[in-house]
Amino acid sequence: MKKWLAIIPLVLFGLPAQAETVAEQLQYKLAKLNSFQASFVQQVTDKQQKPVQEDGEGYLVLKQPARFRIETTTPVANLLIGDGKTLWHYDPELEMLSVYDAKKEVQQTPFVLLTSNDAALWAQYNVTGAAEHFVITPKDSKNTVKKLELRFSGLGLSQMTLLDNNGQTTNFEFVTSQNNIPVDDAQFKFVPPPGVSIDDQRQRLSQP
Repeated sequence: MKKWLAIIPLVLFGLPAQAETVAEQLQYKLAKLNSFQASFVQQVTDKQQKPVQEDGEGYLVLKQPARFRIETTTPVANLLIGDGKTLWHYDPELEMLSVYDAKKEVQQTPFVLLTSNDAALWAQYNVTGAAEHFVITPKDSKNTVKKLELRFSGLGLSQMTLLDNNGQTTNFEFVTSQNNIPVDDAQFKFVPPPGVSIDDQRQRLSQP
C-alpha cells in the first residue's frame, strides 16, 4: 500500500497568482490545472536500473480539490481512489479492499505538496528546477520517498518519477492527456463488489 500511497498525484487549489520562488512557480503551475486525465505507461527499476516487473499500463484522473483515480490494468490490476477524505485501495485479484484516512496517509509523502498550499507543509521540502521540470526532495531523511520529479508539457503533466528509500524508481509516462475538461465526481467514489474482504484502517486507528 505504501507504494500506492507514494503515487498519489493530486492538484493544488487556491494559490497565489504570482510566482517568485521555485516552489511558488510549481504551485502556480499546478493551480492552473483544474482537472487532468491521461493514460500512462509505468516502469519500475531497482538501484541498478534493472526492471523489477513488466511495464505497466493504466489511467489517471485528477480533479481539484484533492480528488484522484489511479487505475492500473497491466501487468496486475489495481485501483486507488481518493476524494480528499477517504482512500480506497482495491485489489481485484485478491478481492480485497483497504480503506484509509486520506489526510493522514497522504501527508507522509511529498505528494502532500500536490494537495495543499499550507506553507508549513511546503517548508518541509526542497523544490528545485524551473519551467517544465521540478524536483521535490524531503528535508526529513526518514521520509520513505527520496525524490519526486514532475515534468510538464505545456499545461499538463507529461512525466512523473519517484525514487524511494530502497533505491527503487517508478516512472510514469503520461499519454493521450486532457486538461481542464469536466470530470464526473462519481469517478472518485468506490462501492465494493459483493463478497469483497474489507480492511478499514480508519476504524482501527479510532480504537483505544
